[in-house]
Amino acid sequence: MFVKIHPFQDGNGRAVRLIEKWFLLVKLGERAHSIQLEKNYYQKLTDYYRNIKSFGLEYVTLNYHKSIDFLLITEQSMGEE
Repeated sequence: MFVKIHPFQDGNGRAVRLIEKWFLLVKLGERAHSIQLEKNYYQKLTDYYRNIKSFGLEYVTLNYHKSIDFLLITEQSMGEE
């Protein structure tokens, strides 16, 4: 949702990935450091962007029911630790 609000002129995706890592650190503790989110996103870049676009392009029209494929990219990263 943060990236869809688009608060910065540049760096929204990086900020969101940092927030995601922080969230995982809060929920999982130190073992979250071993989750290679950035590497997995890079390796699946086409899927990453397609999945982000699938649940809407503008904040007011987001359909979170369509975000499961995007969330599964994170889940897959966790399985590779």
